[in-house]
Amino acid sequence: MVDAAANMALETLRDLLIEEVKFLSSVEGHVEDVGRELQIMRDFLKDADKWQDRYNSATVHGWVLELMDLATRAEDVLERYVVEVTSKRGAKGLKKMLKRFTCILGDCVALHEIGNETAGILSRMAKLTKDLESIRNREGSSSFECHDDDQRLLRQTYGHGIEEHFVGMKKDMDLLLLNMQNDDRSYRVISICGMGGLGKTTLARKIYQHKLGFEARAWVCITQKLLQATTIFKQILKQLLPGENNEKRIMRMEEAELVTELYEIQRVKKCLVVLDDIWEIDHWNILKNAFPLAESNSKILLTTRNQLIADTEFVYKLDFLTEDESWDLLQKIALPIHQSQANSKQLEAIGRELVRKCGRLPLAVSVIGGILRGQKNLGEWKKVLENMDSYLKHGKGVHANDKRVEQVLNLSYNVLPYYLKLCFLFLGCFPEDRVIGVRDVYLIWMAEGLISSCDKGQNETLWDVAERYLNELASKCMVQVSSRSCRLHDLVRDLCLSKGKEDKFFEDSHGKIRRLAINLVDDNACSVEQFKNANLRSLVLLCNREKSYYDISDIWKNLLSGKFLKSLKVLVMEYCKFEDDKLPDSVRKLVMLKHLSIRYSCVLELPECVCQLPCLQSLDLRVSFGQVGRLALPNSIDKMGRLRHLFLGASWTIKKMDGGIRLDGLTELETLIGFDSKICDAKHLRKLTNLRRFLGRVYDIESLSVVVDHIIKIKDQLGEASLSISVTDMSSEEGSHLIDSLMHCPLNELRIYGRLRRLPNWEPQLVENLHSLSLDGSEIVEDPMETLLQHLPTLEILCLGSKSFSGTEMVCGSKGFPQLKELTLEGLSNLEGWRVEQGAMPNLSELEIWGCPKLNMIPQGITFLASLTKLTIREMPSDFISRLRRGGQDYHKITHIPFIDLLHLQEDTIFA
Repeated sequence: MVDAAANMALETLRDLLIEEVKFLSSVEGHVEDVGRELQIMRDFLKDADKWQDRYNSATVHGWVLELMDLATRAEDVLERYVVEVTSKRGAKGLKKMLKRFTCILGDCVALHEIGNETAGILSRMAKLTKDLESIRNREGSSSFECHDDDQRLLRQTYGHGIEEHFVGMKKDMDLLLLNMQNDDRSYRVISICGMGGLGKTTLARKIYQHKLGFEARAWVCITQKLLQATTIFKQILKQLLPGENNEKRIMRMEEAELVTELYEIQRVKKCLVVLDDIWEIDHWNILKNAFPLAESNSKILLTTRNQLIADTEFVYKLDFLTEDESWDLLQKIALPIHQSQANSKQLEAIGRELVRKCGRLPLAVSVIGGILRGQKNLGEWKKVLENMDSYLKHGKGVHANDKRVEQVLNLSYNVLPYYLKLCFLFLGCFPEDRVIGVRDVYLIWMAEGLISSCDKGQNETLWDVAERYLNELASKCMVQVSSRSCRLHDLVRDLCLSKGKEDKFFEDSHGKIRRLAINLVDDNACSVEQFKNANLRSLVLLCNREKSYYDISDIWKNLLSGKFLKSLKVLVMEYCKFEDDKLPDSVRKLVMLKHLSIRYSCVLELPECVCQLPCLQSLDLRVSFGQVGRLALPNSIDKMGRLRHLFLGASWTIKKMDGGIRLDGLTELETLIGFDSKICDAKHLRKLTNLRRFLGRVYDIESLSVVVDHIIKIKDQLGEASLSISVTDMSSEEGSHLIDSLMHCPLNELRIYGRLRRLPNWEPQLVENLHSLSLDGSEIVEDPMETLLQHLPTLEILCLGSKSFSGTEMVCGSKGFPQLKELTLEGLSNLEGWRVEQGAMPNLSELEIWGCPKLNMIPQGITFLASLTKLTIREMPSDFISRLRRGGQDYHKITHIPFIDLLHLQEDTIFA
C-alpha cells in the first residue's frame, strides 16, 4: 500500500505538471527531483511491501504514514498550481490580456509558494528515504525471523487432524469426491478456492482422509511468503516414500533430483498430494514441474484464496454456509448436546442473529461459538451480540487471545500487491451491505488517482486497468463481483475500515477527514458538524432509494462557505434535492473535481459552470426517472475537452434548441451513455474516435445509418455497445439492410421497436457479443425462435414484446438457446402453441408470459427446465391460469419451480 501512495503522487506529477509546465525550468527541475525521489522510494517500497510482518514495526509504520501525508501534500499543491496559474495563461484579446497582466504578480506569488512547497517536500522526502535505508540496514531480516517463525507455525496445517464440528458442505464433498475418483486425465489438479475462514482446509482434510484408493498420499502446507521449493519437495517425497532409509536419502538430494524422483513416483503410482494454503501463481508454476499432470492417474488438491492458480484445471469455489448450517455449527460448539437448553427459542433467535452478523463465515461462527461455550444465559448471549466486532477481533476476557478471524483476514490484506491495497480500502467508504456498481468503482478509482498509467497495456485505457484491478481483487476473494456490481462481505468490510483507519486512508495524519461516505437515512444523517475537521478528497452522499429525495440545499451552502471541499476530487450525490431543483452555481468552486455524479437526484437544470470545471473527467447526469420535467443541459458540453466519461439519462434536453447539442468537441471521450438522436447530431460521433463504451437511442433511418457505420469503424476498440432503435417501419430495403448490417456491430444489447416483417439475415457465429435482445412491433411472420434466435451463441436475455411475432406456433429446439437465462413473451396476440423440446434452454432461470390470449397451456417441455427458479404469469386467460393451479391439469409441469407469480388472482396469487 505504501508504494501505491508514492505511485499515486508520481502519476499526478507526471500527468499534471511535467507535460504542462515545461517552460518553468525551476519548477520543472523541482518536479523532476520529486519524481526521482518518489521513484527511488518506489523501488524500496516494492521490496518493503513483501515484508508484511515488518509493518508491525512502529518505526516503519510511522514512516509509511508520513510518506502518505507527504505524497498527498505534493499532489494537492501541484494540482493547485496547474489550476490557479497555468489555466490563466494563453489569454487572447485586449481585455483578457490586460486582465492577464494584472495577474502576473499573483502568478509570481503562487510560483514562489509552489517553489517553497516543493523545496520542503524534496527535503522531507530525502530524509524519509535516508531513514528507510537506515532502518533496512540496521534491522535487516534477522530481527524478524522469530516473529516470522511464530506466524508460520500458527498457520501450519496437517492432514491427520480430526474435525470435531463439521457442518454442511455435503454437496461440496460429494462433487469433489466424484472428481477425485474420476480417472479422466482432463482434471489432474483440483483447486478449492474461497476467502479466508470458509473452511477450505477443513474440506480438503475430509477428502484427504477418505483415501479413495490412492496408493500414496502427502499433505504439505505452503505458508511461506518466500517459497522454499526444495523443502516442500522433500516433505512431499518423504510422505510418498516413508521409511528411515528413504528419509536419509531424500534429505541428501538436490532440487533437480527431488523433482525427477517426485515426478517418477507419481507417474508409476496413483498418488494424492495436497498443497494447502498456496497463494501465488508463481509458486504453483515452480512446484508443478514435479507433477506429471498429463501422464498419470495421480491427483493434486490445492486450497487457495487465489482462483487464478491452476485456473485451467478444475476450480471449485466454496460458498458460505446457509443460515441453518451456521446455526447448527454454533449450537454444536456453544451448546453441546448433553447440556439442557433452557430458553431455547430465545437463544435460537439471538443465535441466528449472531451467525448473520458473522456473515455465515464458518471461522467467525466457530470463534463466537467458542466464546459462548456452555453459556445458556440469555444476557450473556445478548452481550456477545452487542459486542460482536470486539469479540471477533480480540476474543473475550482480559487475556483474550482467540484472534483467528483477525489473523486470517489480515493475511488476505497483507499479501495484496501494493497497487491493490488503496483500491481495496476505498471500497470501505460505501455503506454496509451496499451493492456497488462496478462502473462507479472504476470512475472513482481513476478520479482519486489510484489507477497507474504504468499498468496500461498496448491500446488499453485506465478503465481497462481499473477493471483488471477489480477482477484481481475478486480472484483473491476480497470482493464479491457480478457482471455489473460488487460488494464486500461484512467481515471484509470491517477489515477494510480497520486497515483504512490504521493506515490513515480516511483521514490524514492531522486527523482531518479525507474521504467520507454518508448514508442519508434521516434528517440527522448529514450535518455541517461532520465536516468541521475535514479536507475532503472524496464525498459520497447516498440515500435509501425507497425514501424521498434528501434536501441538501442548506448543507451545500455551508459546505461551500468553508474550505472543506477545496481539494475535492470525487463528488457523488444520489437521491439528493437542491433549491429550485437546480445544481447550484457554486459548484464552480470545486476546481479540483474530477468525478461528479448526480445520478437518481432531482435536478432539472445543470449550470453552465459545470462545463468550465478544468479537471472534470467523468460526469454522471442520469437523474431520477420520477422527477417532473427533463434535465436541461447547457449548450457548452462540447467545451469539456478533458471529459472522458459522460452518462446521460433517459430524459434530458438542452436549454436552447438551436440545432441540438454538440458532441464533436469531446474528442477524449471514452464512454458515452445516453446518446439521443433527437437531441444530438449523429454525425458528431465521427469525431469521437476514442469511444470504448456506447449506449444510444436512434429514432430515424439517417441517424441509424451514421451510428451503425461509426460502430463498425471502431468495433475493434469497443468494449461495450448497446443500441435502442425506434423507427416505425424498417421493412424497407434501406431499413432491412441496416438491420442486417448490425451483425457486424459488436453489440451487447439491442432493442428494436418497429416493423421488420422478416428476421435479420444474421450469421449466428458472427453475432458473438449479443447477450440481450428485445423485439417490439416487429410483426415477424416466421418463427423467430426456430429460424434464428435459438442459434445465437451468447444470448442470455430475450424479450419478444407486443406484436413482435404475428404467427401462431413457436418451437425451441433441443439444442436451442444454450446460454439463455431470462425469457419474456408479451403481447403475442396470435400465439396459439409453444413447444419446448428436451435439452432446450438448459440455463433458463426466469420465464415471464404476459397477455398471450390464444395460448391455451404452458408447454410440457417446461418440466425439462431444471434451472428455472421463477415463473411469472400475467394477464392470461382464465383457462390457462386454472390449469396451473393446485390440482389443475398443468400443475405437475411447474412443481419444480421455487417461485411462481400469478397476478390478478383471488387465490394462489404468489406461491413458492
